[in-house]
Amino acid sequence: MRRLHQLRAALTKETLALRRDVEALLILIAMPAVFVLIMSLALQDTFAHKIPEPMRVVLLDQTHGAFASQFAGILRKNASLRVSQEAATGAVARVRVREAARTGRVAFAIVVTRSRGTQSSPARVILYANPALPAQVRALGVSLVRQAIAHLDVIRLVSRLRQAGLSGGPGGWNQRLQSSARLVVAKGGLNGAPTPTSVQQNAPAWALLAMFFLAVPLSVSLIKERQQGVLLRLRALPVPSWVLLAGKIIPYFVINMIQLSVVLFEGRYVLPLLGGDALDMGHAPGALVLIAAAANIAAIGYGLLVATFVRTQEQATSFGAVSVLIMGAIGGILVPTMVMPATMQRFAVVSPMSWGLDGFQAIFVRGEGVTGILPDMWRLLVFGAVCLLVAAMRFRRELRPQ
Repeated sequence: MRRLHQLRAALTKETLALRRDVEALLILIAMPAVFVLIMSLALQDTFAHKIPEPMRVVLLDQTHGAFASQFAGILRKNASLRVSQEAATGAVARVRVREAARTGRVAFAIVVTRSRGTQSSPARVILYANPALPAQVRALGVSLVRQAIAHLDVIRLVSRLRQAGLSGGPGGWNQRLQSSARLVVAKGGLNGAPTPTSVQQNAPAWALLAMFFLAVPLSVSLIKERQQGVLLRLRALPVPSWVLLAGKIIPYFVINMIQLSVVLFEGRYVLPLLGGDALDMGHAPGALVLIAAAANIAAIGYGLLVATFVRTQEQATSFGAVSVLIMGAIGGILVPTMVMPATMQRFAVVSPMSWGLDGFQAIFVRGEGVTGILPDMWRLLVFGAVCLLVAAMRFRRELRPQ
């Protein structure tokens, strides 16, 4: 009970400190909302027409016939595609290539099988698209596959005519030529997940950047307590360091969640009124809460870590802001990873903001649930826990009587 009273006193102290600068608090909440509004509207057309090249395609041949090899050969001639071919039968192989498209490891997955299971029937070409592709890119993929099938049909027609001696007799011009394949396009990629839009990139991106910018006010708050002698007075109190740290963590955790809620509300209801796309937040609110909380803990942990190392307000504002901007630039916040070169895309995984953005994108774009965000959630939690542990050790040493 005593610890609970101490925690309540620490929370009251931090809340009163925040209330002294209400304007800065409002700016902290409004900043990401303004950025989301501007960037989502400004980049709406850019996101809609971005075509990644070359696009990775995996082709699964379940017929072991000549059609699949010829079909893959025609697709490989297109410079915008990078085609890899596999041969395997059974449902397990088909599920594996579907997952490659669903999770974004490839742009398209193509399964070549038989329409009715007989060798004489036309091939059945099933096309799965990565749901994170813009609608125009998915339409381009469907068009390229149709063209490849049509190309093979023309080759077969020419061959048939040559065999018939270009005559009009049986097997010649009057014979109906059956198409070599029937194309089946999986609707919505695999699970009806929406095409990503500018707001699906910018809403979580700028909310994450604002969360991590807490490093600046947290650092300034701790420096002021040093300069004003608050920490000296705290040393004389029988209060554990974790209680004092919790008093700082909880208010900022609440601020971050309010900040994120404002951004999501704006993307869902305000942007459409201004001509932008509405934010589709998926169908897993539990997963959204988990990834938001994990990103929040990571951001606060980093903020406290910076706060325990810097010694002046100038250091706090310069190092805190610059380090957050660097993480944002690397992690696809300031510049979306899909427009980065391949080398930079691989390097983006070192930024915790990239983990948070990937988690939000998994929910918004790919329609994932809790299972789909677990890897990114655990990375954020481990990062936040390590930062909080180091910060707690330094803070405890600072409170120790000299």
